[in-house]
Parts: sequence; C-alpha cells; structure tokens
Amino acid sequence: MTADCRIEMAYIDPETYTSIVNHDMRKRILTKLYRSTRDAPISKQDLADSLGLDYNQLVYQLNHHLRDFWSVKEEKKVRGTRMELIEASFPYAVFITIGRDHGIFLVDPLADLYGAVVKVGARCDQCSKEEAEKCMEFAQSRFDSESLTEAEMAVLAANNRKPPYRPMDLALLAAIKGIPAGQRCVIDIPCQTCAFLRRTVRIEGL
Repeated sequence: MTADCRIEMAYIDPETYTSIVNHDMRKRILTKLYRSTRDAPISKQDLADSLGLDYNQLVYQLNHHLRDFWSVKEEKKVRGTRMELIEASFPYAVFITIGRDHGIFLVDPLADLYGAVVKVGARCDQCSKEEAEKCMEFAQSRFDSESLTEAEMAVLAANNRKPPYRPMDLALLAAIKGIPAGQRCVIDIPCQTCAFLRRTVRIEGL
C-alpha cells in the first residue's frame, strides 16, 4: 500500500456510530484491523490472537456488528479447510456523522479516534505545526482554506477547529457538503514521509 497520505471521508449512520463508540471491544478490533492490514491481509485467527480474544468472539463481532468495515482479500486452503485473509474495506477512511448544533462525530480506526471531534480531535492534530503546513500546501490545491465562508468557519469553530487549519478540517467540510449526495471526499497528499502514518506504523509495531 502506498506510503502517501490519503484521507477518505465517508458517512456513517448514527446507529452504527453509537454501536461502535460505546463498545470498547469493537473499537479495539477496528483499530487493530486497520493498522495491521495496511500492507497485507490478516487471518481472523491471527487478528483474534493479536487482540487476546477468543476466535468465535471475534468472528461474531465482525459478522454481526462490523460487517461493513472489512472484506475478504484472498482465501487459502490450510489442512483441508478454507482460511480467509481479510483487510479493511476502506483503509484510510474516516467515517463521520452529524449531530445537533453542527456537531461532527467520527470513527477513525487508523488513528484510534472515536467520538465527538470537539473532544477527541482529528488525526492531523498528532502532527507538528511544520508538518501540518507542509501537508496543507498539497491539500489547498483542492480545497482553498483562504476562501472559506463564514458559515463554514462557524461549523469548524463549533467543533473546536481553529486556524491555522489542517487538512482534516478541509476534509470535514467537504464531507459535510457531500453527505446529501452520498458522495465520498478523498484528499491525496503525495508525501512519502507522512508523519501521521509513520507514527501509526511505529505504534503498531511496538
């Protein structure tokens, strides 16, 4: 998988959002799945072992509560039985839903962020000011933060997002605009040294 930074925004319905955010095991499963399968798929048994979960317990959660978040990459035959290797359905996705008073709530498995943006922040917050400025040079080629309307800045302010803005702030606004049409918002930042991904991979490798 590319080392470039990619932010893919998608809508998640409030019911699914609540079922994940209020369930610690499901959050652990999603984060481990997304971080473990960036470069290669994983078997359900290996995923269960890495989480310290019983295999049947993991499979139940995957099939009944997290089905939209993973897919089968390939199948192998092991000792006469079929073994599925799975991966995240949308490896770089940040799923959002909208609440009252312009509140934005997110499920970002790769960053291990679950909850209201005003409380948990966004994945770009982990980067330094210098790193964020570098990314904004690429992001602004598609989304110009200099031309935000007062209404758009009010939405960001309601979620405790303040200037200088970061790529995720622009992505959140674009996603909100695209939700009624069922669209996805994708920001590709051609950076082989993405600070966020470097930290994510390093943390997962501990």
